[in-house]
Formats: sequence, structure tokens, C-alpha cells
Amino acid sequence: MGFFKKVKDGLLGTDGTGGGSGQQGVITAQELVDQAFEHFKMRLQDSSTDMSLLFPTSMIIYLNPEDYNARKQEFPARANDIKKKCMKEVRSQISGNSEWQDYIPHSKYWKIQFVEFKPECVINSDGDAHFSVEKGHVMIVSDLYANDLGESIGDSASSGGRIVTTVHNIKGTTSLQNLAINPDAFKDVTIVGQNCFRIEFLRADIYDTANNKHSAPVHSSTPPASKTSAETVVNRSTPSKQSNPAPKNLIAELQIWDSYFLVNDQKTDKYVIPSERLQITGPSATTSTDGAELLKIDDDSIMNPHLNIRYDTANHRYLISAVGDTKLNQRILERNPDNWSELPNNSTILLNGDIQLNFTLKNV
Repeated sequence: MGFFKKVKDGLLGTDGTGGGSGQQGVITAQELVDQAFEHFKMRLQDSSTDMSLLFPTSMIIYLNPEDYNARKQEFPARANDIKKKCMKEVRSQISGNSEWQDYIPHSKYWKIQFVEFKPECVINSDGDAHFSVEKGHVMIVSDLYANDLGESIGDSASSGGRIVTTVHNIKGTTSLQNLAINPDAFKDVTIVGQNCFRIEFLRADIYDTANNKHSAPVHSSTPPASKTSAETVVNRSTPSKQSNPAPKNLIAELQIWDSYFLVNDQKTDKYVIPSERLQITGPSATTSTDGAELLKIDDDSIMNPHLNIRYDTANHRYLISAVGDTKLNQRILERNPDNWSELPNNSTILLNGDIQLNFTLKNV
């Protein structure tokens, strides 16, 4: 198989860098990041033209067992390092091509997974069989698109010693806090499986926000204030006249996967709840049914309304009620707008079995 054929197929073992210069010859943190970056650059070169910029945003990184065990506690940081270094290269490419000045990422986020390549396993690619990953080096399978299909790597017990990639929907996420990791250090990183990380794109990844006209993030954490009286104001400092602001020492935030919120006719995947009552609807809604703040989702399958959230001032907690198909932390909610359930911090809300919302509380 030719070099660029391997690159196009997304499979490439590195043999020109690294070599295990770390303690006991295992791969160093820098070598791991650099080898992933070299793979990224080769695929970017192979997939891009002078009119379009394409690069892999999904990587499965196979490591020798010794390297894997030496670096496994660092994987959240290494995934973030790889994404940052690759996006630095993207920024460089954009600045040198006038056709890419209005570039928008082709994928909403990155997905990076680290896998231990055990001695009894083998991976096949277009007739080439790989029986091991050399200590100090990595082998990478990559894809242009980081979608919502996750890879599950079979072991020798389930796959006869052959690495098999199966596909299934990843709808539940694992909080970084469950692993005693400080979420503020990896605020853009979500764990979606064993050593598999989803990292969102930010506008700052692509543009110099201090000197570039593109100052808003790709995924805005604070929706812009409305310029007209016709649109609901979502800036926390100017709540709707129809509802009272939530306590100032508490901020509730929603993050959406698989779709976008529509705020002031702009798409965003994060929304700070500005008041005590919120109604979530589809894109065609014009007003809420009960005078609450209105939050639209850019998906026609969402009902008008679909979901209600309110703040219980007496007990200092958030509550939720469902009108459309809704699960709260894997529990089906009764479709009754008057049946309120407690909405705990770090909750996962699933709409129509497809669109995921993450609800978090922050003290300020």
C-alpha cells in the first residue's frame, strides 16, 4: 500500500519520530502529541484543496501496552494538547489563503480515543496486517468527521485476537468530575467512553480573537443580546419583563449536542438560563405558552412547547416538566406539563431519543 493510500484510508503508523526517549524507553508526552500532529498534517495535505480545508477530527490512537500504561492518566490533557496543536496549524493555513478567511469547521467537535494495542491483537487495512505497535510509536486510524458514532474496540476474548471496530450511538456522557478531574481544567472536554474524549470547536481555535473580526466563539457560551424588542433577551443582566431573574449567586447553563439552540437568529450550543422560567420549543415557535423565557432548538422534531424548566425559589432548586418525548438521566418523564420533577446538577436530558442537553449549575 502506498504512503498516501494509507493516509487517505486513515491508517498510518509513525516510524520517523519518537522512539521512546522517555523513562524506561516509553513514549514521552511530547512524542505522543507530535506523532499525532504529524499524522494530522499529512491528512490535511492530502484532503485539502486551494478552495476547501479538510482534516481529520476523529482519531483512534493505538499505543504499545507499556506506552499506554505509562501515559493513561494523562489522556484528557494529551487529547486537548493534540487538538490545540492541530488547530494552530489550521490557523496558519487560514491566514495564508484568502479563500479560507470565512472558514467554518466541517465538524462540530473533535473525538480522540486512546487504545491499548495488545500483543495478541491484529488490525487489518486493505490487505495490510499490523500485529504490533512498536514501543515509542503510535498507530492512528482517523476520519474527517467526528460524528456521534463511537468506536468500541474488541479484545481478544470477544474478537478472537483481532481488533474489531463496531459502531453504536453514544448518547450518555461521563462527567469529568466522576474521575476526580477538575472540570475547569478541561472545560471543553467531555468523556464519552473509555479514554475517548469529545472536544468542542471554539472560535478561538480558528481565529485570533484579539485582532480578528471574528470575535464571537463558534460555540458561544453567552448568547448575544437582542437588537430588537421582538426577540427574547437572553443576557443575564437584562431578564425578560415576564419573569424574575434567578438568584444572582447561581448560574444554570444548558449545552446541546446533535443540534443547536437558536438565539436571536444565531446558532449556539450553550445557553445561560437568565430567569426563573424557561420553555424549550422547536424552531417555529414565536412565544412561550405561559409567559416564560423562550429557547428554540433548531430541529423540527421538537414540539412547541417540548420542555419546561423553572426555578423553585422556596427550595432553591430547578424543576423540569415534559410535554414532548423526554428522558431525564435515563428516566422517562411523564408527558404532563403540570408534573414537575427535580432537575439535579449535571443532569442529562434526552429529547426524542436523539438530542441531548446537559444541565449544569455554577456558583458565582
